[in-house]
Amino acid sequence: MSATSIPRIRFFRTSRKILTAFPLSLFFLSILITGCSIGDKIEKITDTVSDVTGDTLATLDDAIDALDRNSASWQSVLQDTTSKLTGDAQSTVRNEVSDLLNRSVAATGGELRCNMDFVGARVRQALARIRARLMHQPVPAVEPALCQVSPAAVDMALDPSRRTKLEFFGYDFDTTPIKVTLHEGARTRDVSSELDRLTHYHMTLNLGGNGVPLSKTSDRLTLEWQNRQISSIAVIQPATPVCKEEDHTVLPQAKLTYTPPHTRGDREYSGHGPEVWANAKWINEGTHINFRLWMKAQETRKDWTTAEGERVIQYYTAPPGKRIDRIISGTESTAHYIDTDHNEDRQGGGPNGPVKEFVFRGDRNGDDAGSYTGVDVTFNPLIVRLVEVTNCAPASAIKSIERKDLISPATVKRLQPMMKKLQP
Repeated sequence: MSATSIPRIRFFRTSRKILTAFPLSLFFLSILITGCSIGDKIEKITDTVSDVTGDTLATLDDAIDALDRNSASWQSVLQDTTSKLTGDAQSTVRNEVSDLLNRSVAATGGELRCNMDFVGARVRQALARIRARLMHQPVPAVEPALCQVSPAAVDMALDPSRRTKLEFFGYDFDTTPIKVTLHEGARTRDVSSELDRLTHYHMTLNLGGNGVPLSKTSDRLTLEWQNRQISSIAVIQPATPVCKEEDHTVLPQAKLTYTPPHTRGDREYSGHGPEVWANAKWINEGTHINFRLWMKAQETRKDWTTAEGERVIQYYTAPPGKRIDRIISGTESTAHYIDTDHNEDRQGGGPNGPVKEFVFRGDRNGDDAGSYTGVDVTFNPLIVRLVEVTNCAPASAIKSIERKDLISPATVKRLQPMMKKLQP
């Protein structure tokens, strides 16, 4: 066959079942230079592309697995991942991981106080997006997240020269529009134009004379993303009360059953384990609590048959007019063991996390991964602190601005009796 009659082949299905694009011009050139048969050249090119992509995916998967087991180890995981992506063909992914490391380190500065587990969760999400792009799969939206607002409330009795701005510290502020709304009773006003993104982790809102027009009727400012509120900052007026708080116990729901999908090898463990990991977390979304369950079951020898995945459900929703200030009960449960038989295996989650007990199904006669291997979880009670979101100032915000001397003595004196009533 002559070079001019070669069909316009742009994609090859690799031995690892990954569809990978290859530049057509390089394909032609390699054939003309070497004189190899078309079939031999396609096979060689396909194997090279497959190896690079497969190795990159394996490196990303290892990093995601490590974060599932210990999200606080994100810095060492990213450093290790960068060091493994050494090939020229991996440079794009290596640069993305390196940039992610730098962004994450920046968001944990001393004044920001984004905790390690929070940053670890964001790092995992970012690695999952990098993996999805590599596989030409849908990429989840990047949601901004707040770690800290300073000051936590605005006292209108304070001298105007001492309340000129709000500062927001967090994650991924540069990836998506954020709306800021000024609430004045039943009226609202979009003041997003006064929001300045200094970095991806630092924003300021101008409250000065040429900024947000705070007045005697202003009661709060809110940040919204995709029509969902992600933060609320009280504007304290002479009559603003302290928000009422209450601890609420959510009784356990029915057990949850999860069968993770088959991701590697054949579907049979054949008595070689599997080695099993699981991690369960409560995630506070402000208006609701999500339950996230991740499980991985991997054969202990080649061909490393694996079932792995996660499931996220909305477990509890706050009543109207209230938000979830924090989770009082334990927020995480884990399990790890090696299966040695065909029986169900009970692993205690314990009384302090989301899961009271894990019941795993690992190996059996016949296919396992994707059809049988899985877990049932029973829940512990969930205890949350609920706070009003009406025209009031949260006690935690009042304490915060008092520590920073950003509240007037008159306001402290007026709110003190209400604060004492809220103390245990």
